[in-house]
Amino acid sequence: MTVLTTFLFPVGALGLLALVLRWAFGNDRRAVPDYTGDDFGLLTEVAAVPTPTAADALAKRLRAARIKVTVVRRDDLHRLLVFPADAPDAELLLRSAP
Repeated sequence: MTVLTTFLFPVGALGLLALVLRWAFGNDRRAVPDYTGDDFGLLTEVAAVPTPTAADALAKRLRAARIKVTVVRRDDLHRLLVFPADAPDAELLLRSAP
């Protein structure tokens, strides 16, 4: 082996490794973060109420129906968030009389 071959083999192996890693991890297709606070990811808003007491009462009704619910406060409103698959059931339950 010559000195040139000894040098080119590791450089070629590192170059090949760099290309494989770029192909595997180089496509950054993540969404741009939403800094406005209106994007709740996978969750869907089903209700917005002005007081924490009302939000707790509605969340308790949803949890009693075995619907997972998250309550967040944005813009002086308490928003009830559920997964999209549970949204129709949650909206129906919240619109019905207690």
